[in-house]
Parts: sequence; C-alpha cells; structure tokens
Amino acid sequence: MVRGMNSAEMQKNNRTLVFKLLQERGMITRAEIAVELNLQKATITNIINEFFDMGIVEGDGDGAVGRRGEKLRLKVDNIYTMSIGITRKDFQFGIFDLRGQQLKHCRYQFKKEESFREVLDKMKEEAISLVEEYGDNRILGVCLAVPGLFINRPERGEEIFMVSEFEELSNIDVHTELEEALGRKILIKHDAKLSAYAEWHCAEEIKGIDRGSLAIVRSRGYGIGCGFVVNGNIVNGHLGLAGEAGYMGINFNRHKKGEEGRGTLEYSAGVESVVRYMKERLYEFPESPLNENSNYMDVFEAYKHGDELADWAVSKVAWMLGYGIANIIYIINPDCIIIGPDYPDTEDFINKIRSAVRNFVPEFVERNATIRYSKINEDSFMLGGYYYTLETLCKRGNIFELSVSSARRCVYETGILLHP
Repeated sequence: MVRGMNSAEMQKNNRTLVFKLLQERGMITRAEIAVELNLQKATITNIINEFFDMGIVEGDGDGAVGRRGEKLRLKVDNIYTMSIGITRKDFQFGIFDLRGQQLKHCRYQFKKEESFREVLDKMKEEAISLVEEYGDNRILGVCLAVPGLFINRPERGEEIFMVSEFEELSNIDVHTELEEALGRKILIKHDAKLSAYAEWHCAEEIKGIDRGSLAIVRSRGYGIGCGFVVNGNIVNGHLGLAGEAGYMGINFNRHKKGEEGRGTLEYSAGVESVVRYMKERLYEFPESPLNENSNYMDVFEAYKHGDELADWAVSKVAWMLGYGIANIIYIINPDCIIIGPDYPDTEDFINKIRSAVRNFVPEFVERNATIRYSKINEDSFMLGGYYYTLETLCKRGNIFELSVSSARRCVYETGILLHP
C-alpha cells in the first residue's frame, strides 16, 4: 500500500491507473496490465470485471469474456476533450476522443479590420456550438493554449499576458470569458509547454523511460517558443516562465540601448531572422529568385531547391539555433530535442544544427542528444491540450468517475447498452 493512502483511496488509485493505461495502450491483456503496473493479477481481474459491469471496457471479440490472453480496450467512443488554441494570427478548436484521435478541427483566421473583442465573441460562439454538437456532459475537460510570455500562478489567481505584437490579449480576460460562456472551468497553459507535452507522449526515443526529459524549440512566424518536460512533468517554474529560452541572451554586443531584445535567441534564430540574413547578402547573388519582398517561407522554399543565398541564410539560422540548443543541453540535458514548425523539415537542416552544437559541447554529449524535427502533423499544442487535460483529471483522481458518469449518460440518452 502506498504510504498515506487508506484502502478506499488505494482502490480508487488503482482503478485510475488501470483506466489510464487502457487509454494510453489501446489494446492490452490483463497479464500485461499487471506487469506494467506491478499489481497482483487478482487486483487487475477485479478492476476489469468492475469495468465490464460499468460498460466502459470491452474485449477483442475473439472468445469468451475473461479468457486468457483476451485483449481489452476502453469503450468510450462518445466521451471527449476539447482543446482551444490562440495565436497571433488565428484561433482554433479541436475535439479529441479518449484515444487521442482528433475528431474535429476548425480554424478562424483573424481579419485586419476586426477588433479582438469581435474575435473573442466569435470564439465563444464556436465554443458553445461545439459543446452543443458533442454534448456538454460528454466533454470531460477543456484546455486553452495561449502564446507569448504568460505568467500563471493559479494558487494566487494570477494570469498576466505579455505578448509582443498582441497587446489586446493582455487587455481582455479571455480565460474567464470563455469559462463564463461554457459554464465550466477551463485549464490554461502556454502553447509551447503543451507542444512539449504532446511530443513527450509521442516520442519513441523515451518510451518506457521513467526519468526521461524532452525539450521543444518551435517558431511560428514570430519569436521562439520553448517547453521542457522532465520525468513526465511540464516544467513551469515560479511564475510559469520556465522554458522561455527564446529570451535567452546569446549575443552580448546586441544588448545595448536602442537594440533591446536583439541579443536574444529568438531574434537571432527565429524563423523571421532568415529574411534579415538573406537581405545582408542579397545583391551578392543576382541569380537568386529571392528579393526584398521575400518572406521566411520563400527563403526556406528556395533553400530546399538548392539556392545558394537561401542556403547561406538558413545555415546562419541553424548555427544560432545550435548555439541556443547547446545552452539548453547544459541546463537540462534532455534525452530528446524536438525542432518544431516552421523551420525546414529536412535532414540537412538538422545536420547544420548538430554541426553548430558540436562547437559548444563535447562530441560525446552531442552524439548522445537526439535532435530531430517534430513528427506531429497537426498543431502540437492542440494535441498537448488533450494530454494535459487527461493528466490533470488523473492527478485530481476524478477521470475515472467522470468517464463512468459520461458513459452512463450515453446509455440513458441513446438507450443502447454499452455492455450486455
């Protein structure tokens, strides 16, 4: 028995652990559950039988219930989580089932003539519409992902937004207004931290490692966002600012009056910096398809097609990014470092970064650091919102009860038995 837990608490904890493992693994046998959780087979059998009685688990259909080797899975097809994401350019919604499959995704691009108040009203309308479509009782939790510097101390009720070129986010309490619109509490987290959490759950390099760690470095058109996960936990820090490596100083000569912020990692290695580097030597390459009006996506596209000017500019971004990653390696020494959008998703770009890293850390250290591009196709912070919602409910100890309650409502509303 875990120290500090009585028998009832232990039973609840064990049920939650089994439920979570079923959710993560998809299909698994009783014996595999017992080994994975280090619990007695009799304990697992009792819990699974209880789940069958409640109609939230089913067998693989190849034989009688309870037979040896029977594969089990959750039967929670009508239970969901919702992720909401805000960026400087758009907002988006995602509905996920408990297996992590995104069932619906919608995105709204901001219009220049719109005020943020108008945008927020549209967000609330969309949120209400999705809740009505999927059922308020069937959505276990909602998570809001936000950009920029975000001070978050929930124990003090403090939420302060400091988002460059998005001051409107600091003037309107988006979190509270969405909660009032939906009539429920909503989790809130920095988007890069949620991206890191999604990568943590999907990274094959650290599957099964109890004390693994991961860092993500991402740039979506402005600045750099970073997030760290250590031992399966998001690193938050005292004010919620841990992981803001984009503000890390890497060029002391740029830290002087009138050039504040120009010595930071995000100024030197954010995706927009490639345009600045390209323009430094633009007129040395008259054959290049790039010009004064080219944006970072144009430069990256030209780089992929072998343009010399673009290759030089991208190499400089990779060198600066490698400098910052070397610092991250020394600070938390992560097992895995993920490069996110909108950087070039090429092996050559990753090799340029690794080459730069070798200038600042011993070769043995560099060889033992996995550095790769993200394998998550959709916006990873939306998937991170799903994982964070489930993990939060598990830590609170009520995901099992919420799922059972939702499943029973499905039976009542549809008249369909989940398990005979």
